[in-house]
Amino acid sequence: MKSMIFGAAGILVSAGALPAFAADMTIAEPPAETPIVETAAGVYDWGGFYVGVNAGYAWTNLNSGGPAPAIDRSLDDFALGAYAGYNFFNDGWVYGLEADIKHDFNNERFASGGTRYEAETNWGGSVRARLGYAFDRTLIYGTGGWAFTRAELENSDTGVKEKDTVHGWTIGAGVEQAFTETVAGRIEYRYTDYGKSDIFDAAGRRGDLDSHSIMLGVSMKF
Repeated sequence: MKSMIFGAAGILVSAGALPAFAADMTIAEPPAETPIVETAAGVYDWGGFYVGVNAGYAWTNLNSGGPAPAIDRSLDDFALGAYAGYNFFNDGWVYGLEADIKHDFNNERFASGGTRYEAETNWGGSVRARLGYAFDRTLIYGTGGWAFTRAELENSDTGVKEKDTVHGWTIGAGVEQAFTETVAGRIEYRYTDYGKSDIFDAAGRRGDLDSHSIMLGVSMKF
């Protein structure tokens, strides 16, 4: 009889302890997955000051009138230069000012009407406005403004030599690509009309100069 009482008491004690034991048990839940947040790529900022160097090829044309025979010559050769400017960037539009300077390696000897000449344009440059539209890191732009160059023409038979710094206008277009946050490359075409020049006095004529150029450049933005 006593064993039955003790057994029943043990069952009751065990039954009373079960809820407490169950309450102390913590069911481990799998860790919640961290949501993946996709961040939209930022738009490249073209604004700011930049400096660069460039190199390319230039075709400079000398054209004179009478007396016959007229001088009609193209001085073609490589050019090296540097440029600097400041861009403003607003909702995809890029606008600003740029200045450049370059050296042409186009010294050339030629003959016209039996007379020998030597001609060159050495140092030149420009100050221009730029306006373009950027597709993130790719900029398509136009440019135009004032330009100058230092020209020389010598009559090799008489020794008469004329030098002149001629001024004119220039216009062109280009494509620029930002490779990093600070480094960009470009290709640019420009036509420049320098107008009349006194260098043709060495040939007893009046004439003018113009040029076409294609330049590749790389710049750093600050």
